Amino acid sequence: MAIPLFYMKRLLIILFFLCLLTKSFSQINLVPNYSFEDTISCPQMQGFTFYSYTPPWFSPNMNTPDLFNSCASPTVLGVPYNCLGYQPARTGNGYGGFARNTEGAVEYLSVKFLNPLQTGKTYCVDFYVNPGNYTYYVIDRIGAYLSVDSIHQANYAYLHYIPQIESPAGVIISDTVNWTEISGEYTATGGEQYINIGCFRPDSLVQIAFNDTIHPPGSWPYYFLDDVYVYLCDDKVPAEAGSMQTICKGDSVQIGTTPKSEYAYHWHPAMGLNNDSIANPKASPAITTTYYLQQTDFMGDITFDSVTVNVIADCDTASDDIFIPNIFSPNGDLTNDVLYVRSHNIKTMDLNIYNRWGEKVFETRDINKGWDGRYNGGACNAGVFVWYLNATLKNDKSIVKKGNVTLIR
Repeated sequence: MAIPLFYMKRLLIILFFLCLLTKSFSQINLVPNYSFEDTISCPQMQGFTFYSYTPPWFSPNMNTPDLFNSCASPTVLGVPYNCLGYQPARTGNGYGGFARNTEGAVEYLSVKFLNPLQTGKTYCVDFYVNPGNYTYYVIDRIGAYLSVDSIHQANYAYLHYIPQIESPAGVIISDTVNWTEISGEYTATGGEQYINIGCFRPDSLVQIAFNDTIHPPGSWPYYFLDDVYVYLCDDKVPAEAGSMQTICKGDSVQIGTTPKSEYAYHWHPAMGLNNDSIANPKASPAITTTYYLQQTDFMGDITFDSVTVNVIADCDTASDDIFIPNIFSPNGDLTNDVLYVRSHNIKTMDLNIYNRWGEKVFETRDINKGWDGRYNGGACNAGVFVWYLNATLKNDKSIVKKGNVTLIR
């Protein structure tokens, strides 16, 4: 039996919103359509296009902010050329725009988050603005107000709210070439669902200056807006390639870190990796190799890290690849201050150190943790100490070693 067209449309709409909901929980950035790329159709008319062509963004008062896109006419709403000059998008093909005329005509751009903010969590807020080339004036104090409820003000005046994120007073944003970042941290009271961007101050508190770069057809400040981000500050992390690893030739080891959504990864060299474009590939190099990780986060920022995988050619003959110094001097001169087990062939270990009365003064199962010559919080006197090492090698062979070390001050 055929499904009636009416029910088919309803089913498609439900599936569409289910997809949006599923996608939203995987997002790091809580701002939908953050770069103004998603449009219903190409903008054609300045002002009214913003309501019609770039959901879910909206105007919180009766004014008409704008949408610019590379598909539009270059003489009106195009990118990079438009009625306000020349400006490429920071990312993608589009951006928004808002004017600050007088208290009787102040434009804002607002949007609902994908998920409400969580009580007590600290969020990073970032967005980028650029004054149009043909804007006659430029201003300071452009900000963002995060609200629990949507704002719908039935007039053209500025919004009487204090923004939680704002560019500094007295710092005029006048660079018409580069995008200027406005950012800050905000600890949520809980339930905030909207971000509203524009100038929230009355004329008496806004500094206005001439845009001395260009031509003066515009009689009020005007700013493009692109790349609006709101995310948990803990979600943004630098590249992490992992700690140094040692393997036997022919074995493999996992490097890198736990993958994060909306991050891109690239490893170099790709030699010996099962995948050079994931966060945590398996490495099986034939020789000792240093791998370099380039990580691009969801804001397009790039960070780097590296990790070395040491390869032992023949683990069966490498049991002598263990060294513990017979003297060390924990005197704070940064030279031989800590006693370590040195080896590329140990898989697990247990090191115990005793004084001449048989008291255990130190124990570790971590090859990266050494003895600094202290016991029970105090510095040990100079003298000879005995150490015992139980270790399992990379080839699963167990060994026991014993020796002396002299502590000098």
